[in-house]
Amino acid sequence: MGFFSRFDAIVSGVLDRTIGDDRFRLTPMLAATPNARRAQDQDRPVIEAVGVFEYPSNEYGIELGVRKTYRESNDFRALSIGREPKISIDRKHFPDIDAEPRAGDLIEILDQPDLPMFEVVDCQRDGLSRLDVRLTHIGSQA
Repeated sequence: MGFFSRFDAIVSGVLDRTIGDDRFRLTPMLAATPNARRAQDQDRPVIEAVGVFEYPSNEYGIELGVRKTYRESNDFRALSIGREPKISIDRKHFPDIDAEPRAGDLIEILDQPDLPMFEVVDCQRDGLSRLDVRLTHIGSQA
């Protein structure tokens, strides 16, 4: 293991100890099939660990498509506010690449029970030691 690899692992551990205050549970799920309920993937372990959870609001301009008169253009002034949840997880929690989060897996934020369950949309490596996991809401949005 080279110097940079060791340094990256140390920084990742410090990140979890200082701002990683969100405990989560990752439940691996099998790929959904038509007309069937999703089931838990028994070949991958359920992981409970600490990560850095982000839940920022984003504003997007949308076109209403409503015209007040025949010659006016569409109205672009309306804003849609959405949430873009993400969680950063240290790779040390996953024994091998097959255990890493996949699209469709479920994540529950244990320290914030008022939040809905989340589904993994995408999982990308962030450097050598961390995973950047993009999420989407399941059910109503908080």
